Parts: sequence; structure tokens; C-alpha cells
Amino acid sequence: MKGYVVDASVILKWVLGDEREEDQDKARELLNAWVDGRVDLSVPKLWQYEVGNFLGREIPEYATEKMKLLLSLGIKSVHLNEDMCFQCLTWMQKNRVTFYDASYLAVAYEIKGTLITADERFIKKMGEIDRICLLKHLDI
Repeated sequence: MKGYVVDASVILKWVLGDEREEDQDKARELLNAWVDGRVDLSVPKLWQYEVGNFLGREIPEYATEKMKLLLSLGIKSVHLNEDMCFQCLTWMQKNRVTFYDASYLAVAYEIKGTLITADERFIKKMGEIDRICLLKHLDI
């Protein structure tokens, strides 16, 4: 079974409820594939901070409801080990990305899966690297 890591840019598409949100259909297709048992999904533990910060800042009146829904999904959360942390620091220096963005990719390498992101800037900064896929190019 294919393993995927989803970042905040994908997770938020599951709950924003705005059909104008680009590639929301692709994000929901991935979530449905996970619910149906066709793929495995994982996230680094920090997803809660990143998603919670966005929800609380951008849609405070719905933040609690949306966060409860996401937490109830029970997607596998992965703690970063020492090697993963060092890899994130290397990517930060080499590719000028944030530690938290790099952590999603580190989890993808750890589980031998693929990071799915809607963040085109992150992909451009990372350059030619495997284990990463832009959401709109995902084919399940």
C-alpha cells in the first residue's frame, strides 16, 4: 500500500469548505482513498500547531469545530528522530526552507512514502528531489 505524508496545505483543504480553494477535489480524493484503506497517511506531530494556528487566526469562529474534525481522523503522527532533525537542518541550509516544512519531507523519507503538498514554492526550493509530489499532479 502506498504511503503518503500530507502537509498543512493539503490538510486545510479538507476543512476549509471553500469550493474555490484550488485542488480541493484532489485533497478530498486523497482523504477518501485513506478512509477507504487504499493508501496510508502520515504527518509529523507539528501539523497540529501549523493547522491550528491557521484555523485560529483565519476562521476563529469555526476553528474548534474544524480542529476537532481533523483530530478525530486519527492520522498517524510521526515524531522526528535525531537523524530526521539533522536532515531538516541540512535542507534548511541548502534549500532555504523552514524546519517545519522540511519535517514533512523528512517523515516521507522515514516511512518510504511521498510528501503531498500544494506548496509550489517549497517544491521549487527543494529542486530535483524524490519523495515529493505537488497535489495537483497526484494520481491515485
